[in-house]
Amino acid sequence: MLFLLLTIGPAFLFACGNILEKSGVSTVGKRTGGTSKPWEFFKGVITNKFWWLGFGCSVLATVGYYIAMARYDLSQVQPMMVLNPVLTALMGFCILKEALTKRIVVAICFVVAGLLYSVESLGESTAVQNVSMLWIYSGVLCGVTLVLHLFVKNREMVDSLIMGVGFGLSAAFYKSLAMDFDLDHIEVSSVANLLVDFRTLGYVATYGIAFLYSQISFSRGRALFIIPFSAAVGAAVPTLAGALVFSEVFPIGKIVSTVLVLTGAALFVVRRPRKSHP
Repeated sequence: MLFLLLTIGPAFLFACGNILEKSGVSTVGKRTGGTSKPWEFFKGVITNKFWWLGFGCSVLATVGYYIAMARYDLSQVQPMMVLNPVLTALMGFCILKEALTKRIVVAICFVVAGLLYSVESLGESTAVQNVSMLWIYSGVLCGVTLVLHLFVKNREMVDSLIMGVGFGLSAAFYKSLAMDFDLDHIEVSSVANLLVDFRTLGYVATYGIAFLYSQISFSRGRALFIIPFSAAVGAAVPTLAGALVFSEVFPIGKIVSTVLVLTGAALFVVRRPRKSHP
């Protein structure tokens, strides 16, 4: 029960936060000209009540999400976060009267099937970390993302990719730190060691860049693309880290569940319609 509370609750709050932040940033972007006028855009965002309400939801969601990551396997927690686009789509249908396409319905079915398939192993904690592999894994992903940033022209896709990779890697860094930090015996020395740990710098850097790009992507991209695409990447990155960095147990059931959930997340991505030629 605690596992579900710490995963479904944050997924719901993240969905609310995404919608509210997107609403606030889009409004400010239209009024100020977006990131082409960065100072005016920044002032508009931090004075927008919808953005602050969405930010508050995201903060509450992050607290629950981080507690879940500290207690359970990343490969169990991250697929649950894919409920974010599922709940976003359902809230859009129920509250905003938006249409549910066949593609989105199929995506929801994949995600729900994957989560139901993993019910027997919910709440597992089998992680044993390899810090050296964490840095290798992070370096490779950052290098690939940088190359794509330089050579891929689709800014919407690149912004969402950086957002997803950043949040995903920050989750891996946090999990690594949490495994070495004893919450039951907190001492000044342990907190000091945590603050000077290079993994803390890695966490701050990846999370900060991801948050910055989340706001940039919301100002110039489609929420129906950004949220599911970044959620899919953000779930895949730490799930893979669970296998490569933390040596989490991956029985066939968990593999099937993870594949179903990530497939569903990928199906949520809305393609940009092709332009018709005269």
